[in-house]
Amino acid sequence: METTDPRGLDEIDLALVHALQVDARAPWTRIAAAIGVDSATVVRHWSALREEGLAWLTAWPTAERWASTTDLALVLLHPGITDEARTAAVRRPWVLGVDETSAGLLLLVAASEGLPQLGERVRALETDATVLRMDVAASVSAEDSTWRLPVLSAAQQRVVRPSREAGGRPSAEAVRLPKPQTVAEIADVLDEDPRMPSAVLGARLGVSEATARRAVDRATSAGLLRFGCDLAMPAAGYRRGAVLWARSADPEAASIRAARLPEVHRAGVAVGPAPLFACVRARSLTALPAIERAWGGDVEIVDRWTVLRPVKRNGHELDASGRSIARIPPRW
Repeated sequence: METTDPRGLDEIDLALVHALQVDARAPWTRIAAAIGVDSATVVRHWSALREEGLAWLTAWPTAERWASTTDLALVLLHPGITDEARTAAVRRPWVLGVDETSAGLLLLVAASEGLPQLGERVRALETDATVLRMDVAASVSAEDSTWRLPVLSAAQQRVVRPSREAGGRPSAEAVRLPKPQTVAEIADVLDEDPRMPSAVLGARLGVSEATARRAVDRATSAGLLRFGCDLAMPAAGYRRGAVLWARSADPEAASIRAARLPEVHRAGVAVGPAPLFACVRARSLTALPAIERAWGGDVEIVDRWTVLRPVKRNGHELDASGRSIARIPPRW
């Protein structure tokens, strides 16, 4: 299918997306103050970005919540997969991400009921396609919603989210772990609109506005839920991607270092001969050697796959230019 290239995002667009990545629920007035425009301009730009599929809000489990509740696997399908089988894989709610790579179609598959369920889901994929390999994730140090545009200064980010700097240690009330069922219910409702006002959220959950606000604060403070903003990467100049597989004497430490690299949007440790994986995005593939050096001298790169195009990310099906064209609510 022929797809036109998306328009490039201007300075206000990029600053707005970065602000929403910092705090997707921040008031428009605070975001406007951070990026130096009025609220009406912010709302107008956001409406255009959303309508064109160039940016969208996310309500997503953090790596901490994945580690405690979810089993994940990176599954590689044969590149000769048919269009029908590819569409079927993309539309499965427990396939969280899909990238077409030089090695084949790479899927991020999730299961909440243990490894047997994960195995069943991979076998379900085999009814339509050939599975070349399956790497079960032992840990995840970065996932797609953690990635940030390098646009706002530290001072601007403090305007968007002042509470991170102002109050010192959070209170015991703020960090008390909410019940898993409560987090799941919040995520379910806010998946429709991560900026949903607390009053509306409370009505949907059958609690007061104050209770709903506290529940969201606890879930985010405890590292169980994250709200952010995703975008069509080519519109921001990020037209190239790669998947790196590597070894290290200390895989966990190397994975954490990978998560800190500005180009890495997904990283973790899998069970396999080259357990480290890092998915990177850049303006040019010529940046790869510098990214690999920055990862550390103890990291041995074993394989490199070029990302030909992202197909699905965090519940959004993407067109060839990275724009969101369909929402597939994640369920696993």
